[in-house]
Amino acid sequence: MAMNELPRARLGSFPTPCERASDLGAVLGVDALWVKRDDLIGYSWGGNKVRPIEFLLGDALQQGADTVVVCGGPTSNFAALMVAACSQHGLAVHHVSYGERPSRIPAAFEVSIQSGAVVEFTGSSDRETMDATADVVARRLRAHGKRPYVLPRGGATSVGALGFANAALELSEQLKLLGIDAVTVVVPVGSGGTIAGLITGWTYALDAGNQTEPLDVEIVGVSVSRPPDEMRETIESVVRGCGATAAEGVLRPLASRCRWRLVDGRSSGFGVADVWDIELVEEISRQTRFLVDTTYNGKAMRWIRESASQLSRPVVYWHTGGALGVVDRISARSAEREAPSIEECKQ
Repeated sequence: MAMNELPRARLGSFPTPCERASDLGAVLGVDALWVKRDDLIGYSWGGNKVRPIEFLLGDALQQGADTVVVCGGPTSNFAALMVAACSQHGLAVHHVSYGERPSRIPAAFEVSIQSGAVVEFTGSSDRETMDATADVVARRLRAHGKRPYVLPRGGATSVGALGFANAALELSEQLKLLGIDAVTVVVPVGSGGTIAGLITGWTYALDAGNQTEPLDVEIVGVSVSRPPDEMRETIESVVRGCGATAAEGVLRPLASRCRWRLVDGRSSGFGVADVWDIELVEEISRQTRFLVDTTYNGKAMRWIRESASQLSRPVVYWHTGGALGVVDRISARSAEREAPSIEECKQ
Protein backbone atom coordinates (compact mmCIF):
# COMPACT_ATOMS: atom_id res chain seq x y z
CA MET A 1 0.00 0.00 0.00
CA ALA A 2 1.36 3.41 -0.96
CA MET A 3 1.31 6.36 1.41
CA ASN A 4 -1.51 8.05 -0.51
CA GLU A 5 -3.63 4.92 -0.10
CA LEU A 6 -3.58 4.98 3.71
CA PRO A 7 -6.82 6.04 5.42
CA ARG A 8 -6.62 9.78 5.99
CA ALA A 9 -9.10 12.51 6.87
CA ARG A 10 -7.99 15.53 4.86
CA LEU A 11 -8.00 18.60 7.08
CA GLY A 12 -4.97 20.85 6.54
CA SER A 13 -3.59 22.85 3.61
CA PHE A 14 -0.19 21.54 2.51
CA PRO A 15 2.60 22.29 2.08
CA THR A 16 2.85 24.82 4.87
CA PRO A 17 5.29 27.68 4.11
CA CYS A 18 8.99 27.52 4.88
CA GLU A 19 10.02 31.17 5.25
CA ARG A 20 13.31 32.97 5.74
CA ALA A 21 12.96 34.70 9.12
CA SER A 22 15.60 37.40 9.47
CA ASP A 23 13.47 39.22 12.06
CA LEU A 24 13.24 36.19 14.34
CA GLY A 25 16.85 35.28 13.61
CA ALA A 26 17.95 38.69 14.89
CA VAL A 27 16.16 38.08 18.19
CA LEU A 28 17.54 34.55 18.57
CA GLY A 29 21.05 35.32 17.34
CA VAL A 30 20.92 33.05 14.27
CA ASP A 31 21.80 34.54 10.87
CA ALA A 32 20.49 31.76 8.62
CA LEU A 33 17.07 30.95 10.08
CA TRP A 34 14.00 29.61 8.32
CA VAL A 35 10.65 28.82 9.92
CA LYS A 36 8.45 25.90 8.90
CA ARG A 37 5.06 27.44 9.54
CA ASP A 38 2.69 24.79 10.80
CA ASP A 39 0.99 27.67 12.62
CA LEU A 40 -0.49 28.40 9.16
CA ILE A 41 -1.71 24.87 8.50
CA GLY A 42 -5.19 25.97 7.43
CA TYR A 43 -7.47 23.98 9.74
CA SER A 44 -9.25 25.62 12.65
CA TRP A 45 -6.63 27.51 14.72
CA GLY A 46 -3.82 25.50 13.14
CA GLY A 47 -0.81 23.79 14.63
CA ASN A 48 1.33 20.79 13.89
CA LYS A 49 -1.10 18.32 15.47
CA VAL A 50 -3.34 18.56 12.41
CA ARG A 51 -0.81 16.33 10.61
CA PRO A 52 -1.10 13.25 12.88
CA ILE A 53 -4.82 13.82 13.41
CA GLU A 54 -5.44 13.32 9.68
CA PHE A 55 -4.05 9.77 9.89
CA LEU A 56 -5.41 8.94 13.34
CA LEU A 57 -8.92 10.04 12.44
CA GLY A 58 -8.69 8.22 9.13
CA ASP A 59 -7.63 5.05 10.95
CA ALA A 60 -10.43 5.39 13.51
CA LEU A 61 -13.04 5.78 10.78
CA GLN A 62 -11.68 2.83 8.81
CA GLN A 63 -11.82 0.63 11.92
CA GLY A 64 -15.47 1.52 12.41
CA ALA A 65 -15.00 3.41 15.67
CA ASP A 66 -17.95 5.45 16.90
CA THR A 67 -16.15 7.06 19.85
CA VAL A 68 -12.63 8.40 20.36
CA VAL A 69 -11.00 8.47 23.79
CA VAL A 70 -8.25 11.09 23.74
CA CYS A 71 -5.74 11.90 26.48
CA GLY A 72 -4.60 15.46 27.05
CA GLY A 73 -4.29 18.05 29.78
CA PRO A 74 -6.46 21.16 29.95
CA THR A 75 -4.10 23.08 27.64
CA SER A 76 -3.60 20.26 25.11
CA ASN A 77 -3.83 21.54 21.53
CA PHE A 78 -3.84 17.95 20.30
CA ALA A 79 -6.84 16.94 22.39
CA ALA A 80 -8.81 20.07 21.46
CA LEU A 81 -8.09 19.68 17.74
CA MET A 82 -8.93 15.97 17.88
CA VAL A 83 -12.26 16.73 19.56
CA ALA A 84 -13.09 19.37 16.94
CA ALA A 85 -12.17 17.07 14.03
CA CYS A 86 -14.12 14.14 15.48
CA SER A 87 -17.18 16.33 15.97
CA GLN A 88 -16.95 17.37 12.33
CA HIS A 89 -16.83 13.70 11.27
CA GLY A 90 -19.67 12.50 13.50
CA LEU A 91 -17.66 10.73 16.21
CA ALA A 92 -18.30 11.08 19.93
CA VAL A 93 -15.29 11.96 22.09
CA HIS A 94 -14.24 11.38 25.69
CA HIS A 95 -11.44 13.76 26.70
CA VAL A 96 -9.40 12.35 29.60
CA SER A 97 -7.41 14.97 31.51
CA TYR A 98 -5.17 14.71 34.55
CA GLY A 99 -6.01 16.48 37.81
CA GLU A 100 -9.30 18.12 38.72
CA ARG A 101 -11.47 20.54 36.78
CA PRO A 102 -9.51 23.83 36.74
CA SER A 103 -11.10 26.95 38.21
CA ARG A 104 -10.00 28.92 35.14
CA ILE A 105 -10.77 27.14 31.87
CA PRO A 106 -7.92 27.38 29.30
CA ALA A 107 -8.88 28.13 25.70
CA ALA A 108 -8.03 24.63 24.44
CA PHE A 109 -10.18 23.03 27.12
CA GLU A 110 -13.06 25.37 26.30
CA VAL A 111 -12.85 24.20 22.67
CA SER A 112 -13.16 20.57 23.80
CA ILE A 113 -16.19 21.37 25.93
CA GLN A 114 -17.92 23.45 23.26
CA SER A 115 -17.24 20.76 20.65
CA GLY A 116 -19.21 18.28 22.73
CA ALA A 117 -16.54 16.18 24.44
CA VAL A 118 -17.37 14.25 27.59
CA VAL A 119 -14.57 15.37 29.92
CA GLU A 120 -13.22 13.01 32.57
CA PHE A 121 -10.52 13.83 35.14
CA THR A 122 -8.09 11.39 36.71
CA GLY A 123 -8.03 13.21 40.06
CA SER A 124 -4.22 13.05 40.11
CA SER A 125 -1.66 15.67 39.09
CA ASP A 126 0.46 12.86 37.60
CA ARG A 127 0.07 13.07 33.81
CA GLU A 128 0.88 9.35 33.51
CA THR A 129 -2.54 8.55 35.03
CA MET A 130 -4.32 9.64 31.85
CA ASP A 131 -3.40 6.50 29.90
CA ALA A 132 -4.69 4.13 32.60
CA THR A 133 -7.89 6.15 32.98
CA ALA A 134 -8.41 6.11 29.21
CA ASP A 135 -8.26 2.30 29.28
CA VAL A 136 -10.92 2.24 32.01
CA VAL A 137 -13.12 4.59 29.98
CA ALA A 138 -12.68 2.43 26.88
CA ARG A 139 -13.69 -0.73 28.75
CA ARG A 140 -16.77 1.02 30.07
CA LEU A 141 -17.71 2.16 26.57
CA ARG A 142 -17.26 -1.36 25.16
CA ALA A 143 -19.49 -2.73 27.93
CA HIS A 144 -22.20 -0.39 26.62
CA GLY A 145 -21.78 -1.57 23.04
CA LYS A 146 -19.57 1.27 21.82
CA ARG A 147 -16.51 0.93 19.58
CA PRO A 148 -13.85 3.21 21.10
CA TYR A 149 -10.55 4.24 19.51
CA VAL A 150 -8.03 5.19 22.23
CA LEU A 151 -5.32 7.80 21.74
CA PRO A 152 -2.40 8.52 24.08
CA ARG A 153 -1.09 11.98 24.87
CA GLY A 154 -0.19 13.92 21.75
CA GLY A 155 -1.29 11.09 19.46
CA ALA A 156 2.22 9.68 19.78
CA THR A 157 1.65 6.41 17.91
CA SER A 158 3.18 4.97 14.76
CA VAL A 159 -0.02 5.85 12.87
CA GLY A 160 0.07 9.45 14.04
CA ALA A 161 3.79 9.73 13.31
CA LEU A 162 3.09 9.06 9.63
CA GLY A 163 1.77 12.62 9.43
CA PHE A 164 5.22 13.93 10.25
CA ALA A 165 7.02 11.32 8.19
CA ASN A 166 5.18 12.89 5.30
CA ALA A 167 6.11 16.38 6.57
CA ALA A 168 9.82 15.54 6.56
CA LEU A 169 9.76 14.93 2.83
CA GLU A 170 7.61 18.02 2.36
CA LEU A 171 10.35 20.12 3.96
CA SER A 172 13.05 18.29 2.00
CA GLU A 173 11.42 19.37 -1.25
CA GLN A 174 11.20 22.97 -0.06
CA LEU A 175 14.84 23.05 1.03
CA LYS A 176 15.88 21.53 -2.28
CA LEU A 177 14.23 24.47 -4.08
CA LEU A 178 16.10 26.84 -1.74
CA GLY A 179 19.40 25.15 -2.55
CA ILE A 180 19.93 23.97 1.04
CA ASP A 181 21.28 20.44 1.39
CA ALA A 182 22.51 20.44 5.01
CA VAL A 183 20.41 21.78 7.85
CA THR A 184 19.67 21.69 11.58
CA VAL A 185 15.96 21.30 12.30
CA VAL A 186 14.85 22.38 15.77
CA VAL A 187 11.48 21.26 17.09
CA PRO A 188 9.82 21.36 20.52
CA VAL A 189 9.15 17.92 21.99
CA GLY A 190 6.21 17.18 24.27
CA SER A 191 4.76 13.70 23.73
CA GLY A 192 7.43 12.76 21.16
CA GLY A 193 5.22 12.02 18.17
CA THR A 194 6.38 14.96 16.07
CA ILE A 195 10.10 14.25 16.28
CA ALA A 196 9.49 10.50 15.88
CA GLY A 197 7.69 11.18 12.61
CA LEU A 198 10.46 13.45 11.36
CA ILE A 199 13.09 10.83 12.17
CA THR A 200 11.00 8.26 10.31
CA GLY A 201 10.51 10.52 7.31
CA TRP A 202 14.23 11.13 6.93
CA THR A 203 15.04 7.46 7.45
CA TYR A 204 12.52 6.01 4.99
CA ALA A 205 11.18 7.00 1.61
CA LEU A 206 7.41 7.12 1.69
CA ASP A 207 6.82 5.20 -1.52
CA ALA A 208 8.90 3.24 -3.97
CA GLY A 209 8.71 5.99 -6.58
CA ASN A 210 10.23 8.69 -4.37
CA GLN A 211 13.52 9.84 -5.86
CA THR A 212 14.25 12.72 -3.48
CA GLU A 213 17.92 12.88 -2.51
CA PRO A 214 18.34 12.40 1.24
CA LEU A 215 18.92 15.59 3.16
CA ASP A 216 21.92 15.94 5.45
CA VAL A 217 19.87 16.76 8.52
CA GLU A 218 20.42 17.05 12.23
CA ILE A 219 17.22 17.13 14.28
CA VAL A 220 17.38 18.79 17.69
CA GLY A 221 14.38 18.02 19.85
CA VAL A 222 13.92 20.46 22.72
CA SER A 223 12.15 18.45 25.41
CA VAL A 224 9.71 20.68 27.28
CA SER A 225 7.78 17.97 29.13
CA ARG A 226 9.98 15.13 30.36
CA PRO A 227 13.70 14.44 30.91
CA PRO A 228 15.47 13.74 27.59
CA ASP A 229 16.54 10.22 28.64
CA GLU A 230 12.94 9.32 29.40
CA MET A 231 11.72 10.87 26.13
CA ARG A 232 14.29 9.00 24.05
CA GLU A 233 12.74 5.65 24.98
CA THR A 234 9.27 6.85 23.94
CA ILE A 235 10.53 8.28 20.65
CA GLU A 236 12.50 5.16 19.74
CA SER A 237 9.42 3.03 20.42
CA VAL A 238 7.30 5.09 18.00
CA VAL A 239 10.04 5.00 15.36
CA ARG A 240 10.22 1.20 15.71
CA GLY A 241 6.46 1.10 15.15
CA CYS A 242 6.92 3.07 11.96
CA GLY A 243 9.62 0.60 10.99
CA ALA A 244 7.02 -2.16 11.28
CA THR A 245 4.90 -0.16 8.86
CA ALA A 246 7.86 -0.29 6.49
CA ALA A 247 7.52 -4.05 6.41
CA GLU A 248 3.97 -3.56 5.12
CA GLY A 249 5.30 -1.71 2.10
CA VAL A 250 4.27 1.84 2.97
CA LEU A 251 7.84 2.86 3.77
CA ARG A 252 11.16 1.64 2.46
CA PRO A 253 14.64 2.11 3.92
CA LEU A 254 16.49 5.20 2.74
CA ALA A 255 20.24 5.79 2.93
CA SER A 256 19.68 8.85 5.09
CA ARG A 257 22.18 11.11 6.77
CA CYS A 258 19.77 11.88 9.57
CA ARG A 259 21.08 12.39 13.10
CA TRP A 260 19.01 13.42 16.07
CA ARG A 261 19.46 14.41 19.68
CA LEU A 262 17.38 15.63 22.58
CA VAL A 263 18.16 18.60 24.79
CA ASP A 264 16.51 19.69 28.01
CA GLY A 265 14.30 22.75 27.56
CA ARG A 266 11.98 22.33 30.53
CA SER A 267 13.36 25.30 32.51
CA SER A 268 10.88 25.66 35.41
CA GLY A 269 8.77 22.70 34.30
CA PHE A 270 6.14 21.69 31.78
CA GLY A 271 3.63 24.45 31.23
CA VAL A 272 5.41 26.73 33.70
CA ALA A 273 6.85 29.91 32.19
CA ASP A 274 9.62 31.63 34.11
CA VAL A 275 10.56 35.29 33.71
CA TRP A 276 13.04 34.54 30.91
CA ASP A 277 10.44 32.56 28.93
CA ILE A 278 7.95 35.41 29.22
CA GLU A 279 10.49 38.10 28.35
CA LEU A 280 11.53 36.19 25.22
CA VAL A 281 8.04 35.59 23.83
CA GLU A 282 7.09 39.22 24.47
CA GLU A 283 10.26 40.37 22.71
CA ILE A 284 9.36 38.12 19.78
CA SER A 285 5.85 39.64 19.71
CA ARG A 286 7.29 43.16 19.61
CA GLN A 287 10.09 42.64 17.10
CA THR A 288 8.89 39.90 14.71
CA ARG A 289 5.81 38.76 12.80
CA PHE A 290 5.48 35.60 14.92
CA LEU A 291 3.21 34.82 17.87
CA VAL A 292 4.67 32.25 20.24
CA ASP A 293 3.28 30.28 23.18
CA THR A 294 5.37 29.76 26.31
CA THR A 295 4.73 26.03 26.76
CA TYR A 296 6.34 24.70 23.56
CA ASN A 297 7.67 27.21 21.05
CA GLY A 298 8.86 29.78 23.58
CA LYS A 299 11.00 27.23 25.41
CA ALA A 300 12.40 25.77 22.18
CA MET A 301 13.27 29.24 20.87
CA ARG A 302 14.92 30.05 24.19
CA TRP A 303 17.18 27.04 23.66
CA ILE A 304 18.09 28.32 20.19
CA ARG A 305 19.07 31.72 21.58
CA GLU A 306 21.11 30.20 24.41
CA SER A 307 22.82 27.77 21.99
CA ALA A 308 23.15 30.01 18.91
CA SER A 309 26.96 29.97 18.99
CA GLN A 310 26.87 26.17 18.55
CA LEU A 311 24.62 26.24 15.47
CA SER A 312 26.91 26.45 12.45
CA ARG A 313 24.45 25.24 9.79
CA PRO A 314 21.31 26.88 8.44
CA VAL A 315 18.55 26.36 11.01
CA VAL A 316 14.92 25.50 10.32
CA TYR A 317 12.67 26.07 13.30
CA TRP A 318 9.47 24.02 13.15
CA HIS A 319 6.75 26.35 14.43
CA THR A 320 4.21 23.97 15.92
CA GLY A 321 1.46 26.56 16.40
CA GLY A 322 0.00 26.86 19.87
CA ALA A 323 -2.38 29.72 19.05
CA LEU A 324 -4.68 28.88 21.95
CA GLY A 325 -1.72 28.98 24.31
CA VAL A 326 -0.97 32.48 23.02
CA VAL A 327 -4.57 33.45 23.79
CA ASP A 328 -4.19 32.15 27.36
CA ARG A 329 -0.89 34.00 27.83
CA ILE A 330 -2.25 37.31 26.56
CA SER A 331 -5.44 36.96 28.61
CA ALA A 332 -3.46 36.26 31.76
CA ARG A 333 -1.12 39.20 31.17
CA SER A 334 -4.06 41.50 30.43
CA ALA A 335 -5.72 40.53 33.70
CA GLU A 336 -2.57 41.54 35.57
CA ARG A 337 -2.45 45.03 34.08
CA GLU A 338 -4.56 48.08 34.71
CA ALA A 339 -6.09 49.74 31.66
CA PRO A 340 -4.00 52.75 30.57
CA SER A 341 -5.39 56.20 31.17
CA ILE A 342 -6.42 58.47 28.30
CA GLU A 343 -3.30 60.55 28.95
CA GLU A 344 -1.06 57.49 28.72
CA CYS A 345 -2.68 56.43 25.44
CA LYS A 346 -1.95 59.87 23.96
CA GLN A 347 1.75 59.62 24.75
